[in-house]
Amino acid sequence: MRTSFIRLAAATLLVAAGAANASGNLVVNGSFEAPLINTAWTPLGAVPGWTSSAGGNSAFEIQTDGAHGGYGGFNSHAADGQQYLELNTDQLTTVKQDVSTAGLASYTLSFAYSGRPDTANGATSSMNVYWGGQLLNASPLIGQVNNSWSVFTLSGLHAAGASTELKFESLGPVSSPTYGSYLDNVSVTAAVPEPETYAMMLLGLGIVGFVARRKKTA
Repeated sequence: MRTSFIRLAAATLLVAAGAANASGNLVVNGSFEAPLINTAWTPLGAVPGWTSSAGGNSAFEIQTDGAHGGYGGFNSHAADGQQYLELNTDQLTTVKQDVSTAGLASYTLSFAYSGRPDTANGATSSMNVYWGGQLLNASPLIGQVNNSWSVFTLSGLHAAGASTELKFESLGPVSSPTYGSYLDNVSVTAAVPEPETYAMMLLGLGIVGFVARRKKTA
């Protein structure tokens, strides 16, 4: 009976290790590559994985980078792929996604952001980011406007439940609400033990089983 238990535990650990390491990015469409727009930019009523505070056919604005046909005022390269999201359409917008966090304990959030270089009168595009309703940035995030991306990374985040809301809130520019921050390469990954950790756990179970068998024999 004890040997069967150890074998079952070992098999369970191996299955768990495989499932955890296969989880990858928990954010759906984090690089805004869907749908492929094939134009310099376009307003959309829906984008897979995300919801917007704006409604109608202009809830989202997806842009193509300059290397793939975007306008000169757009970034020359997306942070990932060839498309990215511009917060704000014809108004300040907030986009969010409920990330599946069931059964996993600790997470790392990462995303790239940039300011729009041709904002009217040089007004600043800025935003906040929330995880499970908690504001993560100490001050508003203001991206560079020199055709480059800044990267925000934060580890040690915890789940709010079976799903956790990830939200990006545009703060401006209020004076030019059709211009907004660029957002791309959004990812949430689970912190899981390395395979070596599982191996050590299996070794420990094996030692327990060996000692138990020796005591029973004695």
